[in-house]
Amino acid sequence: MQDPLEILGVTAGSSEADIRQAYLQKVREFPPDRAPEQFAQIRAAYDILRNPARLREHRILGLSAQDSIARLSADIRARLVGVDLPTDTLLMLAEGP
Repeated sequence: MQDPLEILGVTAGSSEADIRQAYLQKVREFPPDRAPEQFAQIRAAYDILRNPARLREHRILGLSAQDSIARLSADIRARLVGVDLPTDTLLMLAEGP
């Protein structure tokens, strides 16, 4: 996904009100019935920017909410290929919290 700040045309220091105003302006420009693809991008960007946890996830992982868990687990699996962990560590990970 493209940078949500860029999609809405706001800066990192923008207030919630500025982000909402930019979102509403973009929705008027690209309504869902005339520009469904652009609207979907605008909506996804707004969802990320208005939720601090999702914004952190996006900035740290560069992932969208839909694929973040799957891509993160695939990345971890790829990094662990060929790693020889002690048996007690493997058992502890298998048991969970």
